[in-house]
Amino acid sequence: MIKRLLCLLFISIAMWSTLCATHIVGGEINYKHLGNNDYEIRLTVYRDCFNGIPPFDDPASVGVFNSTGNLLFHLQIPFTGSFPIPPAINSVCLSLPGNVCYEYSTYIDTVNLPPIAGGYQLAYQRCCRNATLINIINPNDHGITCYASIPGSTTNFTNSNPVFKKFACAIYLPKRIV
Repeated sequence: MIKRLLCLLFISIAMWSTLCATHIVGGEINYKHLGNNDYEIRLTVYRDCFNGIPPFDDPASVGVFNSTGNLLFHLQIPFTGSFPIPPAINSVCLSLPGNVCYEYSTYIDTVNLPPIAGGYQLAYQRCCRNATLINIINPNDHGITCYASIPGSTTNFTNSNPVFKKFACAIYLPKRIV
């Protein structure tokens, strides 16, 4: 009887933590061609450290698919730490409330991807979005997919995707501005 109660308690806690997972604010995945079919894969995930419940993934799993959507393998990229994003609103008309906290983690791995017809698709998926997001209807009901496409063997050049050099302004703005 005690084993059943403990099992029920464990399942209840696991379901509660899954249902209350409200931390992902955004993310991006990039690749850089290093030569000799080697690519650096870089996944950056942004999370709300004030309202978010679960920690960053350790490891983060990035699926590598072919052009028809078949999973070829998973990259299991270890967590190496997180970093705060300082709030930045440069306006005399706005001020940040005290309950704003964002952080990010960048996962980096190198993989060898020989040329194939149609290329490769990279995808990272994670539940759940942050309830404070104002540009998504019912953000608690949605996760995130970070996606990048590496062109196939018909291209005659090395390819890396574009990288944003600055944080997106949307991650700086809280839902409530006082």
